[in-house]
Formats: sequence, C-alpha cells, structure tokens
Amino acid sequence: MEKIILGILFSLLVHTSVMAQTFSARVNRDTIPEGETFLLTLELDGKNASTSPDFKALEKDFYIYSVSNAYQTNIVNGDVKKSQQWNLVMMPKTVGSLVVPSLTLDKLQSNPINLKVVKAGETISPQQTNDQGQNRPRFKISGKVDDNTPYVQQQITYTLTLNDTGGLQGEEPVFLASPDSPWIIKSLGAPVISSQIVNGKSIREIEFKYALFPQKSGILEVPAVRFNGYYLTKEKRTDPFGSFFNDDLFIAGFGMADVFATRNPVVLTTDPITVDVKPAAPENNGRWWLPAENVKLYAEFTPSQKEYRVGEAINRTLYLTAAGVTDTQLPEINFAPADGLKQYPEKPQSLMKVQKGKVLAVEKIATVYIPEKAGAVTLPEISVDWFNVQTKKMQTATLPAVTLNITPADTVNNPVLPSQSQDENLYVHDGGDEPSPSQPNEPKEITALEHLNDFNIYVLLLGAFALGIAFSYLLVKSNDHKAHEPHIRNYKKYIIEKAKAKDLRALRDGLLEWARKHFQNDNIATLKDIEDLVKLPEFECEIEKLTESLYARDNKDWNEKSFIKVFEKVCKKKVQRKKNDELLPKLYK
Repeated sequence: MEKIILGILFSLLVHTSVMAQTFSARVNRDTIPEGETFLLTLELDGKNASTSPDFKALEKDFYIYSVSNAYQTNIVNGDVKKSQQWNLVMMPKTVGSLVVPSLTLDKLQSNPINLKVVKAGETISPQQTNDQGQNRPRFKISGKVDDNTPYVQQQITYTLTLNDTGGLQGEEPVFLASPDSPWIIKSLGAPVISSQIVNGKSIREIEFKYALFPQKSGILEVPAVRFNGYYLTKEKRTDPFGSFFNDDLFIAGFGMADVFATRNPVVLTTDPITVDVKPAAPENNGRWWLPAENVKLYAEFTPSQKEYRVGEAINRTLYLTAAGVTDTQLPEINFAPADGLKQYPEKPQSLMKVQKGKVLAVEKIATVYIPEKAGAVTLPEISVDWFNVQTKKMQTATLPAVTLNITPADTVNNPVLPSQSQDENLYVHDGGDEPSPSQPNEPKEITALEHLNDFNIYVLLLGAFALGIAFSYLLVKSNDHKAHEPHIRNYKKYIIEKAKAKDLRALRDGLLEWARKHFQNDNIATLKDIEDLVKLPEFECEIEKLTESLYARDNKDWNEKSFIKVFEKVCKKKVQRKKNDELLPKLYK
C-alpha cells in the first residue's frame, strides 16, 4: 500500500513539473513599418535550458540584428520559480502579412505570431505617442529622376528624399547596383536638410542628389537605393537610474537618456525606376558622341606677349570643359601640324567637379611650341563636335586659328677690337682721326692695353672702383632686405593659416616655398610644377580651383576646408625623389 501511495505522489510531482514548463513567444508590436525593427521575446518558464532555440526558421522572413539573454529566479513562500528569456531585435524583409514561426526548445514549441508589415512612407505621421503612433511609419524614402527618356551617356539627375519624424541617423544611402550595371553614378554633393511643422510636430526632409549616366540604350532600370540608419529610444528597462534622476541628469554634457538609449536599426529601400534610354542621335553621323548642356574650348599662352623669338619655348594650355558628362566621355584632341613650329603636347589631364547641379568635366592639355623660323606662324583651328541635349541639335565648339609673330633669335656679336677687321687685317691707331692699315707682311702683336693711353687707363680704373662700390651697396641692401623678410619655420602651418584666411596669393607663394623644401628642388616655379611632383588627382583638382579663384573677381566660392583636407593628405605622402628630377620634358631628343 505504501509503495502505491509513493508511486502516485511521484507521478503527481512529475506531472506538476512537466505542466510547469512552458515555452512562449511574444512581440512588442504586431504592426511594423517597413524598415523598422521589433522585439521578439522567447520565454522558458520552469527551468533553465541547457541549449538555445534554433533561430534558422526566422531567417527566411526576418533580419536578426541582436540576441540577448536574461535569467530570473523568484521565491514566493518558499516556492522557487525560474525563467529564461531570449530577446531578439528583428526586422522584416518584406511588406505584407508575415508569421513568426513556432520555434523548438527541448521538445517544447513556442506559439506562432501573426505580423503586419506596412509600406514605409505610405502615411507618415508626426504623432509619435506610444499608444497612437508607435505602429505608424515615422520614416519615408522616395526617389525620382528628372528625365525618363534620356540619350545614352546623357546626365539625368536622381533625387532621393528621406522624411523623418523620429530622429533618424545613419550613413549616406547606397545604390544597389551590380558590378556590371549599365550606370555611372556620381554624387552631386552634400544633402540639403529642411523641416516643416505639421500639427505642432517637426518633419525633417533630407534630400540627396546624384548624377546618373546610362551607358547603353534601351529599357533600363535605375537601381534601388538603400539607406541604413537608426534612431534612438530610451526604455525604462535599460535605464536603471532614470527614476532616481527624473531623466534630467547631465554628466559632463551627456544626458542619462543618451547613455542608456537603445539604438533601433532602420533600413529603407526605394523602388526601382524604369527609363527608356535613346541611342545616339542620327545627326551625330558616327562622330564622337558627346551629349552635354554646354561645351567650351579656350586656351592661354605663357608667356603672353605679342612677339616670340626663334628657339624660345612658347607654352599654350588648352582647356576643354563640358557640362553634363563625365571626364571619360571627353574626346581626344588632335593637334594638326603647324608649319615652322615644333610642338610637344603633354599627356591630357582631366578632372570632374559639380557646378550648378551638373557634373562638369574639364580636360587640360599643355603644349610646348618651339619656333624654327621667323615670320608669321599660324596655329590651326581646333574644334569639338557635341550634341546639345537641350536643343536636340549638333553643335561645334571651336578654338579659332591663332597667328604668332616670330622674330629672329638674338645673335651674340663679338666686339670688333681696333686691331681686327672683317678681313683680319690689323689696324694700328696712330693718335689721329683715322687709323691707318699696316702692311700685311709686317705682322705685329698688339694688345688692347697698347692702344690705351694713360688717361683711358685711369678712367677704366675709376669706373671699376665705382662699380665695386655700387655692387657692395646693393649686396648690403639685399642682405638687409632679407634680414627683414618674415622667416617661416613651419610652412605647413603657414599654408593652412593662409588657406583659412583665404589669402590666396600668400597661399600660392607659400605652396611654392613649401614644395621647394619638401621635394628639395629649387627648380619649382609654378603650381603646375607642384602638381607634376605630387601626382595626386585630388590635389590637382584643388590646385585647379585655387588657380581659378586667384584670377577671379572674388574668392567667395573657394572651399578652404576641402583644400586643407587634401593638403594634409599630401604632406603625409612619402616623397619619392630621383637623382635628376626634371620638371620639364626633354624637348630635344
């Protein structure tokens, strides 16, 4: 009888233990805006598990950002109750109705949960109270293009807009383009941020602009754009000190709400956009295809003067600018031969910059001309054909022919001494008005001093003495002037100071002095020389901007922060010197 009673009691204990073990699932909200996260809590009551649930079933429809564990033991009237939690921060992968599937743990099954994922930005509301607005989309993303029927390689502008009512933060959006994508994508600068008040709440608008260049014709899809970010929320369970400080305490400038804030991931993705890209216009007739809004050709000479001499180098720099194309789209410029001139064109240099919402491509070609004969020499006309995307017509940018006036080279004439004539006969000055020729059969060595009387010698000595005094005076003045020149010990610091002050002329002079010391090359004379030694595209771009601003009416648009950032990068670059560095190419080989 005792054995029967003990068996019954043991069965009741086992049954009670099994009944006490439960494995449940719950979420903090069942309606989730696209791109936002929610919290899934799995709880095991009755004992602590030796393993964790298998989360693989969740990965089909959800991104799992983090998993944390929590343990709890409660003792009430001697009754011990243990529980274990797994908290998962997750984000839905798609819009619509989703199900959090049942998960298994030690032969226990959690309950499935139905969710509704609403499209981000379908309705964006500034009402962000916990009971009314937590399930409403607080973020919105959208994208649009300014031209759905562009020509191939023509720039179209893509505008990406983010609307935010929840303190959105994050990195710059990215295009989900494949490596073989038919698009070239360039950013058009920093985003523009504005805000508006709706129902007493602020809605922030962040606008990004990009230049897109389709590289083939036909029906193309503009890639979707994804934004990865987050917003911060303060939850009571993560701020154990909030009740003590009334959530208002600041320590060293940091609020407790910031220290214990929860970072909530946000992923927003635009819909793809379809465009119909037209092929090159028939008017192009097989010529180089350059679809642009504006194309210009201009040149400048160094030195700039009316006349040049035979044998002296003439430097001409040609600039080709095109708005609405990339630098890789610029055509190759061929220089026709010029009679009477040797020409040595350097390798073209190109760069891109943003101007008035358009990509501006600039190509620079420096050419050295050596005149071979005197007279009028003509540099032939240079032209570039391009397609105007605004007028839908072919146009030609032309650099007119230029005629240079070449004068003979200066000849060095040896002075004819009184003792020598063109027929090499010797002359002897006898003190009269005219010298008389000596007889060829009476050769006589005559030195220059023999033709000078005492008076002339005194005059020469007096002149030499005067020249010596004058030279000494000039030398002293030169040293005195140098002594009063400001001594620059730290050229890097000096250049940065002048850049911040936008003193561009002092900046240019400082750059030249810095380069001579930095590269140990006293032959550096121009900013172009520095470009050739640095060989850094970003620096060449900044030098171009500096040169443009130097000769502009004002320098308000010059960006000193961009220059300083690149210059500091140049200073860190290791200098590679050769024994015989040459800034100019060898013209005569």
